[in-house]
Amino acid sequence: LTESVAINKSLSALGDVVQALAKKEKHIPFRNSQLTFMLQDSLGGDSKVVMILNISPSSYNIAESVNSLNFASRARNVELGKAKRNVAKIK
Repeated sequence: LTESVAINKSLSALGDVVQALAKKEKHIPFRNSQLTFMLQDSLGGDSKVVMILNISPSSYNIAESVNSLNFASRARNVELGKAKRNVAKIK
């Protein structure tokens, strides 16, 4: 149960970050969880993010599947701009 609470808190914080990015807010709450803090470089700046969604075909899991689809729909609306290639040259 404790692990589920921590996972839900992290996913909620990720949702807050996605919402702030979609609205192009000045402050993005990356520090609200360890997950979003670690993903800060991947979610902002010159990066591109791919979200892979796994949903269940079972009617038992319909509520969770709908929540996942709604989250992915919100994440889809985030536009960070054109990705830039940052490759270090090795000599």
